Amino acid sequence: MAEAGIARAGQQTYSGTGEAMVYDRTARALSDASKLKPVAVLSYGEDPARKIEIYRPHTGEPAEPLPVLVFLHGGAWIAGGFQWLRFMAGAVVAQPAIFAAVTYRLAPEHKWPGQLEDGIEALRLVQERVSDFGGDPERMVVAGHSAGGQIAAMALLSGKVAPVRACMPVSSPMDLRYGRVPSETGKGRVYRYLLKAPEDDVDASPICKLEGNTTPFHLLWGERDFEHIRDSCTRMCEALRANGQPVTQRVEPDAGHFDTHLQLNDARDDWYRVFRSFVGLSNESAG
Repeated sequence: MAEAGIARAGQQTYSGTGEAMVYDRTARALSDASKLKPVAVLSYGEDPARKIEIYRPHTGEPAEPLPVLVFLHGGAWIAGGFQWLRFMAGAVVAQPAIFAAVTYRLAPEHKWPGQLEDGIEALRLVQERVSDFGGDPERMVVAGHSAGGQIAAMALLSGKVAPVRACMPVSSPMDLRYGRVPSETGKGRVYRYLLKAPEDDVDASPICKLEGNTTPFHLLWGERDFEHIRDSCTRMCEALRANGQPVTQRVEPDAGHFDTHLQLNDARDDWYRVFRSFVGLSNESAG
């Protein structure tokens, strides 16, 4: 049974408190207000959580294939769904680009590396099928908010997917090696819900998987983000630079953990400027 504060995928209510509850209400309201409908819903496995919604601009056939943004929702690996993704669709297609919104199996019913397996399979399917919807699999960026960004990074760094233009985690934990921490804390939930064994934290940490990486990273987090997010993102950037691997970063002024994602409702947000630069679109503002 889900604990208080956990919004299971597909639920109509959220029993959390504070910033998380405000985020849930706001993301749902923005998603419900979106007039865009997916042009396709793809399944990448039998589990109903393994779904991808595909959105594209409704302006006729593009002159050339469009770039693609693959984005995974957050929720501490135990919560979330399309209700935390659909509000981005209008902003993404305004770039213009194809938006592939990904959901995945949740803990504690499914332990790590189940989420990594889902990220890999979802990316493979988008790369295989996106051309059917006017997308260019050679101009793809993978990203996600919070836990979704960790999954996206791990899928990319696994070496089991075709190369992408960039990885753009948003307020995501890049190092899950928390050690002995209280189980009721955000860090403790990693060991309580996600991992099969404490020592699996190394294999779930993107910062430990950088060897051989050549894909550019862009990390976004908030000035008021959770301490462990600020810390791990800072160290991830330092590790990438130390390895001679391309990385840029932005710390959003006065933004909390959920603000960095909600602001992606705006097609003119600076995050999309970075996305456009990776996929070869004009850096003039979209929308």
